[in-house]
Formats: sequence, structure tokens, C-alpha cells
Amino acid sequence: MTEQLGRIEWLCELSVHPIHGRRGIGAALVEAVARAARGRGCDRIGLSTFRAVPFNAPFYARHGFFEMPLDRAESLLVRRFRDEVPADVDPAERVLMIKML
Repeated sequence: MTEQLGRIEWLCELSVHPIHGRRGIGAALVEAVARAARGRGCDRIGLSTFRAVPFNAPFYARHGFFEMPLDRAESLLVRRFRDEVPADVDPAERVLMIKML
């Protein structure tokens, strides 16, 4: 599921059931999001994920995403990032990631 934020396609959720993992399905989904985003005139994909989950941020990094420090991110991304942080979670436990298209 995605949401367009100006020229940024925000990846709200991407999930592959573990029994289907390590088959390229997640990579194919990221590429499908990238193609659709380009078609809508987006120049980036953004997302937030938990920093400590061992298979989240490393997966996205392998597919061209990089960590964007909040103090360097544009306000639209910072707001969207903060909107996703549950009330009982320290924002430092999450990471903002960007992929250039």
C-alpha cells in the first residue's frame, strides 16, 4: 500500500509471509512500487520502519534505500514519519528511509 506525498511515493506497508520469503517477492514488490511511482511523476520513495528489526532496514538498503536523518529531511517527510510512530514508541526506534528514482 502506498500514498503519494507530492513527488514522493510513501510506502505505507509491504509484507511477504515468511513461508514465501527469500524468493524475490519483496524485491519484485519494491520494483513494482518504483515503476508505479515513476509513472505518477514521483522522484523518490519514502518509508519508515523499525531500526532494530533485523530484516527490515537491511532489506530496503539492499534495494537502494538509504537512511535519511530527520534533521535533514523535508518537513513533509518528517510529519509523515512522525504520524507513523505509535504513541508508546520512541521515535528513535524507527528509521526514515528514502530511495531515489
